[in-house]
Amino acid sequence: EQAYIHAARFFEKNIAADEKAKTKNARRLAAFFGVLTFMSIAAVLGLTPLKSVQLGLVRVDNNSGYTDVVWADDKGKPPEQIDDEFWLSTYVRFRESYNFSSHDAEFGMVELMSYGETFTEYRNFQLSSKGYLEVLGTNRQIRTDINNINFLERKDREGTAQVRITKTVLDRNGMPDPQLHPVTWVATVTYDYKNAAKKAGDQWLNPRGFGVKAYTMTREVGVSNGK
Repeated sequence: EQAYIHAARFFEKNIAADEKAKTKNARRLAAFFGVLTFMSIAAVLGLTPLKSVQLGLVRVDNNSGYTDVVWADDKGKPPEQIDDEFWLSTYVRFRESYNFSSHDAEFGMVELMSYGETFTEYRNFQLSSKGYLEVLGTNRQIRTDINNINFLERKDREGTAQVRITKTVLDRNGMPDPQLHPVTWVATVTYDYKNAAKKAGDQWLNPRGFGVKAYTMTREVGVSNGK
């Protein structure tokens, strides 16, 4: 009996104590690795930008085959792209629209927002027998509607974009001419923001220094009534 008691005391004093120490150390290690895991997850979440899904639809014109992307909203667009779209649409409207009373102002804005060779092409057309002033005079106008803008290349505040437009001939009262159907065109525009102001006041009209380096127009075949 005495031997049993001594054995029990030895177990309690040595083996049981060792097991308790091991259990205590295991708990400490578990707590340490738990904190370390939490900190790792927090670090990853801090370094990973939040991403959102923007819904878009690829639209194909049944007549011309032209494709573009229609977005559910513009929240996913960076401010620089919105800025580019504004200046592209503004330039194309100035260049392709016509109203006798505002023709000189539109002519001046195209000159201000174009580089030399690009403006020379526009000026030669407008001063020719095919120019808007010669053909449309005071009795007709041209309304230019922007359908969409697709970027072919865009980097470091310069690029090339396709601006799809519909041009409608109006009478002097602003009503569509029933004899001339609206026509859809695609303007391919190469641009940058290095077009410095040439005289005082230009920066108020073109504060970003937007400049068009190349401009071509292609008519969409098979498209009528602006569709």
